Amino acid sequence: MATIFTQIINRERPAKIFYEDEQVIVIADHRPQAPVHLLLIPKKESPNFYETDCETLDLLNKTAKKVAEKLGISNHFQLRINNGLGQEIDHIHYHFLSNRGREKLKFIDS
Repeated sequence: MATIFTQIINRERPAKIFYEDEQVIVIADHRPQAPVHLLLIPKKESPNFYETDCETLDLLNKTAKKVAEKLGISNHFQLRINNGLGQEIDHIHYHFLSNRGREKLKFIDS
């Protein structure tokens, strides 16, 4: 069964999309824990950190840099990865959190 992230990628579920390219999608977390709380999700499915190839992890890191630059907060953010305990969805993703940059959050119409 497809995860909620796969359903969002396939446009079967709505989401507030901040950034998207051929390999990754960045969406607003539906239960934000900070003024800026985005999820960086690779389109290539992988259930967790340890089962994700290095190329995909590198992609997520590069995407985090793009998001920080787009928000103008290169020195004011956190990245979180849940693996196993605390991981609610079996699809690797990073949480991008910041208390700055909210005024630059502009979502793509989807």
